[in-house]
Amino acid sequence: MQIVKSVGILLLFVLVIQAGCNYNEPKNQIAVARVHNKYLYLNDIKDIFPQGVSQADSLQILTTYVDRWVRKQLMLYRAQKNLTDEQKNVNQQIEDYRSSLLIFKYEQEYIKQKLDTVIPQSELELFYKENIGNFVLNESIVKALFIKINLDDPYYDRIKALYRSNTEDDIKVLDNIAYQAAVKYDYFNDRWIPFSLIMKELPEPIINPENFLRNNRYIEVNDGTYAYLIHIREVIHRGEISPMSYEYENIRNILLNKRRQRLILDLESKIYNDARNYNHFSTYIEKQ
Repeated sequence: MQIVKSVGILLLFVLVIQAGCNYNEPKNQIAVARVHNKYLYLNDIKDIFPQGVSQADSLQILTTYVDRWVRKQLMLYRAQKNLTDEQKNVNQQIEDYRSSLLIFKYEQEYIKQKLDTVIPQSELELFYKENIGNFVLNESIVKALFIKINLDDPYYDRIKALYRSNTEDDIKVLDNIAYQAAVKYDYFNDRWIPFSLIMKELPEPIINPENFLRNNRYIEVNDGTYAYLIHIREVIHRGEISPMSYEYENIRNILLNKRRQRLILDLESKIYNDARNYNHFSTYIEKQ
């Protein structure tokens, strides 16, 4: 109902504007814009308004759409006027694009139906081992504990005393307190993350992160309101080999992409061979 109402209001608006204009547009059609002898009609744009749009926003949407349409038609008119007939003959390009698009859509649908997305761990590990030289880190990664907490929080001193500990009991106590008291608490002890992600959380930059990580395991800074406590538990530096656990999704995507490519090649070969067996195509090239 809101869209109908918006279109109705815009219809009234357009009629008022058109009252002083006469461009001899076709009968029974309400023109919203004209460029030379080409018209944009209200019926052409009735579906551009989102559900629940306000009257003011409807008018803004209409104005923006019409302006874009006018600019496009003016450019098209100028192009058609200034290009040669040969330059304007884009039928082959359009057909090539249409053919490529249809083939692409068919291939994607075929892949959706045929692609086996289950990759055994053994296959992942084998690919990693055979290509380990390609998995060199371009930035340092860490396993770490990150806490952001109000400086005036009553648990702040207790958390500060615990976050450096490596004992299981202290970590359990820290978990219980930090989950309740901290503004943000992330315990990346079971997975690698780029150190840059932690640096983005800090109120001021670390000037030389590589050098810092070689000499420090703890970060304690504050911005006057919050304290930031970081315990770097493990580090793999830039230039070193990335662990498989960090490359898991990357490797999986590479292998899936190889499967996609194989499916497409097999599909092309099957279609070609079937067509040849049933004499569905011929080539007329004389051998010398």
